[in-house]
Amino acid sequence: MNNDQKKKLRDEIDALASQGLRCLALAEVPNAGKLSDVTNANKGQLLGNISQHDYTNYEENAVFMGIVCIKDPTRKEVKGAIADCHTAGIRVIMITGDSKQTAIAVAKELNILESYQNENNSCFTGTEFAQMNQKQRKEALGEYGGRVFSRVEPKHKRELVKCLIDMGQVVAMTGDGVNDAPALKQAHIGIAMGITGTEVAKFASDMVLADDNFATIVKAIEEGRSIYSNMKAFIRYLISSNIGEVLSIFFTAMLGIPEGFSSV
Repeated sequence: MNNDQKKKLRDEIDALASQGLRCLALAEVPNAGKLSDVTNANKGQLLGNISQHDYTNYEENAVFMGIVCIKDPTRKEVKGAIADCHTAGIRVIMITGDSKQTAIAVAKELNILESYQNENNSCFTGTEFAQMNQKQRKEALGEYGGRVFSRVEPKHKRELVKCLIDMGQVVAMTGDGVNDAPALKQAHIGIAMGITGTEVAKFASDMVLADDNFATIVKAIEEGRSIYSNMKAFIRYLISSNIGEVLSIFFTAMLGIPEGFSSV
């Protein structure tokens, strides 16, 4: 491909990705290319030892065939759950391996990325985050900063969680794969998926969702806050109603006079 053809193809992919579609390019190497020189006896052994840089050598002269787009629809209850999080003062950050354009489109659809937020200050790739110093990372993750992180590797997820903890945030991390385990372990509360989650992710987590539904997390927070509020109200009630009795018994004992409260 020449540069004009590459640019045209990239523009097409960006346009599709901005609709929330995951794009896969398909290409064919005629007659298996250089791999055709490898015998069946050592092909398996060779493929297992190919490094990332070797793919250029074995996959050159491929013929571009087209683009396949995949739409992974969001669950209908998630958008309402995100809105509840905003109301409750909970910040939701999307971390994904998808392309930046796809991630931004999904984040806008769910209102994770709100209309007043600038994409340049709120959306970063894993590589961009890794190249930042500690001060820049904290600025990127500030109150009005990072909402979407795309093309993220396992080490980037862990660094994101660690940076949020260093900023004094209480961090809950959700995940289902082996690559999520380090971040799940690092977070204050690791939440694994019970249906699609791997055993490694479940083992590294503090909680396991039985239904793999983000909205369940929001409901759990709501119930937890309700219980905590009731506990505080009950303690206030006990202190306010019982403090008079405690003080009366304490002072009568200190002064050596008959008890103010008899068993009757």
